[in-house]
Amino acid sequence: MVRHKLIGLLLIGLFVFALVACGTESAATPDQTSSTDVSNENKVADSHQNAERVLNVAMTFLDEPPDPYQAGWLAVPTGLAETLFKQDENLNTVPWLATAGVQVEPKVWEISLQEGVKFHNGTLMDAQKVKGSLDLALARRPGTSILLDVDRVEVKDPSTVAIHTNSPNPVLPGLLTNQNTSIADPDTVPESVDDSAEFASMTGPFKLVSFTADQKMSVVAHADYWQGAPNLDRVEYVAFNEADARLIALQSGDVDISINLSPQGAEVVESDSSLDVRVAAPSGMLFMFVNHESPPMQDSLVRKALAIAVDREAMATGVADGHALPASSMFPPGFISCQNTGNYTFDPELARDLLAEAGYKDEDGDGIVEKDGDKLELILQTYPQQPLLPPMLEAVQSMLKDIGVGANVQIVEWTLASQGGYDLFGYSNGTTTTGDPGWALNRTYRTGGDENRGNFSNSEIDSLLEELSSASDPAERQRIACAALKAGQDEVGIIPVMFPTRLFGVSDAVEWTSGPQAARLYFIDHLIGLK
Repeated sequence: MVRHKLIGLLLIGLFVFALVACGTESAATPDQTSSTDVSNENKVADSHQNAERVLNVAMTFLDEPPDPYQAGWLAVPTGLAETLFKQDENLNTVPWLATAGVQVEPKVWEISLQEGVKFHNGTLMDAQKVKGSLDLALARRPGTSILLDVDRVEVKDPSTVAIHTNSPNPVLPGLLTNQNTSIADPDTVPESVDDSAEFASMTGPFKLVSFTADQKMSVVAHADYWQGAPNLDRVEYVAFNEADARLIALQSGDVDISINLSPQGAEVVESDSSLDVRVAAPSGMLFMFVNHESPPMQDSLVRKALAIAVDREAMATGVADGHALPASSMFPPGFISCQNTGNYTFDPELARDLLAEAGYKDEDGDGIVEKDGDKLELILQTYPQQPLLPPMLEAVQSMLKDIGVGANVQIVEWTLASQGGYDLFGYSNGTTTTGDPGWALNRTYRTGGDENRGNFSNSEIDSLLEELSSASDPAERQRIACAALKAGQDEVGIIPVMFPTRLFGVSDAVEWTSGPQAARLYFIDHLIGLK
């Protein structure tokens, strides 16, 4: 049953892209001051009315504090932080803490701000605070500075900032949806960049109470939230690395929402009348970082052989049980005009020929090719929180063996993707966050990019992305983006595999009319509540 629902929602998601942790409500003690002549029925009603409204959520990651500049990926979806702009249901850029953005000159954007927004400490947000926050975002994370390419931020008046870029940037509002540009009161941010800013006063509907890495996080309602008081008093987030553990927590009633279920777990949830499955259309990509500092990975013939040894159709239908689309590039279907710019068609015979051309042969007949006496045996790493990644790498291991490449799969922390020690690293990333391909291309392919964890570097692509940053005509932007995408795929900067749907298990006690959204960044808001 869930398969049919998911396929329908998957098709809706494709149409969208073509257009551009105990119980659901904590137990409460009846009001002790109630008079003895109140009926039992009224006492029960008073008890429910006075009960603290607590939502419990099973998370995949709570591994770093929700710093709005360093870990906005956690601060934004948990309702702590907000950015000047966000993506709507159709993945179009719309104002959030801003009211509008106007490009008054090729290198100047004037951003008008919402009035009446209060930080968690009660201080009003104004242009001076926003300037200070953006300055900190640029200073505290180098990748953000590279992405935005900002020269300076200027206060025009109390409700307007002017952002001066180093080159013309027609898509700056889209870039300001980046979660690491979240706005916080700069006076509450630690002076040292080495100190986390998770307790900085942000603007979201909830504010941080406590955080314990890899265990739990507690947030309470921000009563003065600018869009209205939240429907919950508190949200408790609990970390479970394994999808099965998140499923069990949901089934037992320990949590009300479990995110990122496995396809098999979704089937179990669908069979329970007290639970429901919610599906977010695919916007993120499962792929493999290539460690470009690894000696065997420095040979483009080897990288191409590995890329075409992966059977993406089998991955989507087998590993993902039909809850994914094959990925021929880093962008989901319909997002960019040149969807398939790299020939990653599954072709194991050609993969063997490419390895032979690179000098690899199976000299001793053990099924593993070697060169100059060294066997081509690779280290494949990934992390457990995304349930499809470990089985995906196990399937890759088998596919590589078929072309004569040995592989050892290791389950590690996701942060190790930036530290080398592997040949391929299975990973999950969103690629559609700003609604413009330049965002993901810059993060993934640009030298020093924010998500260029395999240290890929190509001067031609860097030049194309520099050109893209100042192109304003939509057709011209598509042309340049397609050229950069093709160059990155020709060089096998990364190895795309599939676009999975995101599966949420939800208790029937949860009132969640606003989600889930295809853009995975938006999750807990002021509207979500309990029935």
